Amino acid sequence: MLIIFDVVIFLYGLYTVYSSIKMKQTQELSNFFTGGSTEPIRDVHGYINYIYGRTIVLGAVAVIFGVVGFVNDYITPLPYVMKAMVVLFLTVVIWFTITINRAKRRFW
Repeated sequence: MLIIFDVVIFLYGLYTVYSSIKMKQTQELSNFFTGGSTEPIRDVHGYINYIYGRTIVLGAVAVIFGVVGFVNDYITPLPYVMKAMVVLFLTVVIWFTITINRAKRRFW
């Protein structure tokens, strides 16, 4: 049952990294990075440059968390590593949420 969560988090991380790289290459925002906001953004390029690296960090941590979760559940128990990963993942998610809010105030 937990494999579903591991796979979803892993795929979320991959999609986040992919979307971030695509956003940087095309210099166009998708709804994934705007939170569904319909208001026009003042500085698209500034916003992209601001969140690009931060989004890569979030995606990488999600990928690592998904892999470690899978290893923990199906290969060998890693209780201390898993606890550390949960703390790291939640910390990065909170940090990223704060980052997005700051970016919206700065570039919208």
